[in-house]
Amino acid sequence: MAKPSTSLLKRRLDIAEIVRKNGEIKVDDLAEMLAVSGVTIRNDLNYLEQQGYLKRSFGGAIYTAQPVRASVTQDMSLVQEWDRSAELELAKQVARLVADEDSLFLGAGVVPRKALPFLGESRELRLAFNDLGHVATARDYIDGEIVLLGGTLDRSGQRLEGEIAMQSIQRFQPTCSVVMIEHVSEDGTLSVASESAAGILAESLRLSQRCVAVIAQRPDYGEARYPVGKLSALSAVVTPQIVAAEYHSRFIAVGLTNSYTNNECLTWINPALLPAR
Repeated sequence: MAKPSTSLLKRRLDIAEIVRKNGEIKVDDLAEMLAVSGVTIRNDLNYLEQQGYLKRSFGGAIYTAQPVRASVTQDMSLVQEWDRSAELELAKQVARLVADEDSLFLGAGVVPRKALPFLGESRELRLAFNDLGHVATARDYIDGEIVLLGGTLDRSGQRLEGEIAMQSIQRFQPTCSVVMIEHVSEDGTLSVASESAAGILAESLRLSQRCVAVIAQRPDYGEARYPVGKLSALSAVVTPQIVAAEYHSRFIAVGLTNSYTNNECLTWINPALLPAR
């Protein structure tokens, strides 16, 4: 028998996690959260019930605490493989939101870095960043102007930050910013875990005509966070499906709509802030 695909296993584990957190959930709600059909969700729930993750109920599923099965470890190793491919898919979707003539601030992180090869055909693109890890890839793929913001090296030795970096991005005047966001609060506040990183991110979002956020991780309510802006100010959000499921109601509340889905990653746009292209 053929093995289930990695993306299929990832979606099913995501469903198991959603059911665990909610205690009980309906098929229709899962289908809307994950942008798949009700038939697909029912098949997934049947599989998860057989594996002991949950119990089927009328029109949905109920969480039942179970000891961890040996197969879970194997499934999670496949999920790690999926995460690497998901980063590439997120990067592709990010690149689709950047215009050829943009002055782009590209925030720190793996997903923005993986977007650089897909931005290579934007001949008139001006690019600025403060992540030293972007330098080699940008040099190889970007033909337009490349600006490495000045500033103070952070503790990781990877990012340039502080007052000089703030002045540099103000001089650059980005028309578009792509940034990694780590948390969205119930009131729509965007935040990150690093206080030193928050300043440059907040300034990039304030200056830009269009703001694109990559939200690649689930909410973690136990950590200190530093605000950088508001969800309602974003032109677009790119997420894996499981993250979209966690934040679904918050996205809808500020007018974001799901405009593109591929390989279990989603692009959400704010039609009022992202002109048709």
